[in-house]
Amino acid sequence: MKEPLALLLILMASMFVVAFVCRMWAVKFGELKLSHYETFNISKEPGYVTKTTNNLNNLFQLPPIFVAACVLAFSLSYTSDPLTFNAWGFVISRYIHTLVHITINQVLVRSLAFGIGLYFLVAIWIELLTKI
Repeated sequence: MKEPLALLLILMASMFVVAFVCRMWAVKFGELKLSHYETFNISKEPGYVTKTTNNLNNLFQLPPIFVAACVLAFSLSYTSDPLTFNAWGFVISRYIHTLVHITINQVLVRSLAFGIGLYFLVAIWIELLTKI
């Protein structure tokens, strides 16, 4: 579970950087004024800024529940092949979700990636809760 957790944290940190770069790019090229970021309601953001910001926000919905599952597994010193498989499945689904979200942004594809990730997350928690 360490490796999937590490890769998820790398994804989250990377999206902080991507969102920041997109925001500063928009300011540098006059698509937004820096004052927009004081209250976030002065002007409409360009689509690429909104997509990256929304994706970063999405990474603070399901992933913290995965992180909590990892902490529980670590504290129980519990691991299994299905748990590891589901952890990798969840993390891969989050990478796919992010790639779809910040590129083609097709809602049905993004929703499928989200749903698959949710399935893996539920499977992780069912296994862990049966071991407590």
